[in-house]
Amino acid sequence: MSWCTVESDPGVFTELVEKFGVSGVEFCELYSLEDEDFSRVAPVYGLIFLFKWTGESDDRETSEAPAGVFFAKQMVHNACATQAILSVLLNTDLALGETLEELRSFSAELPPDMRGLAIENSEAIRTAHNSFSRPEAFVSAEGPATKDDDVFHFVAFVPRNGRVYELDGLKDGPVDLGPADDWLAVARMAINSRIEKYAASEIKFNLMAIVRDRRLLLDEKAALCASDPDELANVEADRALETAKREQWTQENIRRRHNYVPLVVDFLKVLAANAKLKTLVDNALAAKAATPSANPLSSSS
Repeated sequence: MSWCTVESDPGVFTELVEKFGVSGVEFCELYSLEDEDFSRVAPVYGLIFLFKWTGESDDRETSEAPAGVFFAKQMVHNACATQAILSVLLNTDLALGETLEELRSFSAELPPDMRGLAIENSEAIRTAHNSFSRPEAFVSAEGPATKDDDVFHFVAFVPRNGRVYELDGLKDGPVDLGPADDWLAVARMAINSRIEKYAASEIKFNLMAIVRDRRLLLDEKAALCASDPDELANVEADRALETAKREQWTQENIRRRHNYVPLVVDFLKVLAANAKLKTLVDNALAAKAATPSANPLSSSS
């Protein structure tokens, strides 16, 4: 069974890991590599970096994954988002739930390629991943990407056993980036080095942090400041914002899954029946012809 592409979005990723059975975490999007942005969302358990894959060789040395470091080869197309997420989660001591704990236990002694196959063959993981598939108006045969296509890839950065690792399922092993005394600084340096390899006009990057559920942090903070009414009111206001954010994520994910094709088809039929469709199409074509050609940036999802 094939795997769908998954949008790089904090609400999508958070619901995805909850479907895996993971609790107490969420994803947040980071818009810079500045210290204050990372401090604002602490604690950070790992990073997921999305970039445009160019196919250029990477001569950095990889090694066999040390004991206690989970590394899996990506064995299936379109699974790189879930692969990167698992690369972080399975290298933490978080409450992962039955599905991921069983995967970690089962694959502990397997080589990276067999671990990748274990992920591919996990019905629970594949079902959760594919729950974010988008309804398509037409079914087309899949083919290899061409040189004109934008192909994006996810990699993970995580501290483990005193070292910082870059985990990329397309490589043969992890890249050891150095000591984890200040692991975020080490990871940021590696991410910045990758960004610098692209042209200055390239902006199609996305960085996600796996962090503690903000609601849990605020609940703990509320308990500590219960005797300070003003501070408690501020914390409760922040908690309400987090609740609203989660509700918004839920609604956005419902809309992502909804099939709007019948609505669009019926709308076009109504326009045609009222002799308005051809006029609208002609006006749109004329407006497009009068607009200077541009090279719009594609989405980083």
